[in-house]
Amino acid sequence: MVEIRGYQINNQVSELTIDQFEKVSKILNDEELDKFEKWADVFILLGVPIDEVNDMDFDEFIHYVKDFNSVESNTDLEMIQEFELDGYTYRAYEDEFKLRVRDLKMIEKAMGKDNKNYFAKLLSIIFKRTDLTNAEHYENAHLKHKEKLFKDLNATIVVPYIVAVSRKLITQNEVTEVVE
Repeated sequence: MVEIRGYQINNQVSELTIDQFEKVSKILNDEELDKFEKWADVFILLGVPIDEVNDMDFDEFIHYVKDFNSVESNTDLEMIQEFELDGYTYRAYEDEFKLRVRDLKMIEKAMGKDNKNYFAKLLSIIFKRTDLTNAEHYENAHLKHKEKLFKDLNATIVVPYIVAVSRKLITQNEVTEVVE
């Protein structure tokens, strides 16, 4: 957590929800915004009033950006196999993490539709409620319900899965190029 003009702002992955982490990522990856606009939008999103941000002196603003970027390493985050939420157990895998083709197709489609808003959707596909069948798990309404639930989870849950899925998709693209 960092302090910006007296406001405590979450800047560590472990302090952000999946929804916040996704929104910050979306802002920082938006090619239509310039650098100052991106950081101003991030500070406002995380709770600094717009007037406070707009009234900052350039040097003060740069200082806060540097403070915000002094974040913990995300490389040591481990995949969690399962978690409990609202009395239900959600499990991603049994012994080791493997992506099923059906899951990968759905994830790729979600990323293609809106490649900046898919973190909770990714988890909703990967984590299956242990009391439901596959047919129930893949129901659109159930996936959307889980997506809403998962947005409020801690972002440390999603980061290792984003990395793993990205690696799988890169491998898939390399294989596809070789096959063609």
